[in-house]
Amino acid sequence: MNKVIFEVLEKLENNGYTAYIVGGFVRDLLMGKESLDVDICTDALPKDVKKIFEINEESSEYGSISFRYSDYNFDITTFRKELTYLKRKPVEIEFINDLYTDTLRRDFTINSICLDKDGNLIDKLDGRKDIENKTIKLIGDNSRLEEDPLRILRAIRFATTLDFDIDTNLSDGINMYKDLIINIPLNRVKEELDKILINENYQKGLNLLKRFDLLDYIGIKYKEIHFVNDLCGMWAQLELDKDYPFTKEEKNNIFKIREVVNSNIDNYILYKYGLYICTVASKIQGIDTDDVINKYNELQIKNREELNISILEIKDIINDDGFEKSKRIEEEIIRKVVDNEIENDHKKLVDYIRQGR
Repeated sequence: MNKVIFEVLEKLENNGYTAYIVGGFVRDLLMGKESLDVDICTDALPKDVKKIFEINEESSEYGSISFRYSDYNFDITTFRKELTYLKRKPVEIEFINDLYTDTLRRDFTINSICLDKDGNLIDKLDGRKDIENKTIKLIGDNSRLEEDPLRILRAIRFATTLDFDIDTNLSDGINMYKDLIINIPLNRVKEELDKILINENYQKGLNLLKRFDLLDYIGIKYKEIHFVNDLCGMWAQLELDKDYPFTKEEKNNIFKIREVVNSNIDNYILYKYGLYICTVASKIQGIDTDDVINKYNELQIKNREELNISILEIKDIINDDGFEKSKRIEEEIIRKVVDNEIENDHKKLVDYIRQGR
């Protein structure tokens, strides 16, 4: 076990508490994968955890304390039972002292395995067997999907990222409760879709969404998608019927990528949209990105500031009363320069304008 993780567990135990690593870190460890996110469950109350690790935050949502130590992101949660849910959030919880009961509140058996500081596994729900069988199995009965319908999308996400199959009983539950997905906030839906789309096994996730007839519920349509290691590039290939909470930059990038995908990436497109947008679009189009990069690097100018004449000079040369005509000439010159029809030389640009173009 990594020394840093051992220290955190030992610190809790030295203060009289029991503590175990649980969830994705243990799952990934058993699968030979590295993870920097460590979930720890303990009988220490949030106030005790804050004191032990000298954390001054006022709140601790649902008994969970998060902090970064060395390269790891730790999330320490007090053993608990979730008594009441409202819109998929546990609004009433009870702190307990029982590891097994705490394990039962987790979503899937593969995420229920615990590990102590000595490297001993505690696997009450046969999660290791399900990892070996590559199966996503729900803890408890299918009503737990009604309790928190986000588990439906999480099941599909894990099936995608781990390349596992969904258990028959869980499949039945998804079909039974899939209409509840419309109640999930779009930001949470987007978080799960992001993880599906950015994975090279994305097609499995999309196939599962289609198989369970979930596409209409989450408001996406698609025809053919080419994998690019860029989220905006993946989202740009989807038709969206819902107002997903993209940032302003994400919306701008998605819009531009869609425009370029439907264009021929010539010199002017490279100048207008830039290397990032054009590179992502070229991957979607199946064009060699090295060619796009080389063409971009060979451009005489890559932005307006690099043009060797200002719009004020253009205005003076043509005696323009306003800027409308000057802007048209400026745009014409930019196109000529990026297409290598005129050299980006101040004298030659001035001569070109004076000669009436």
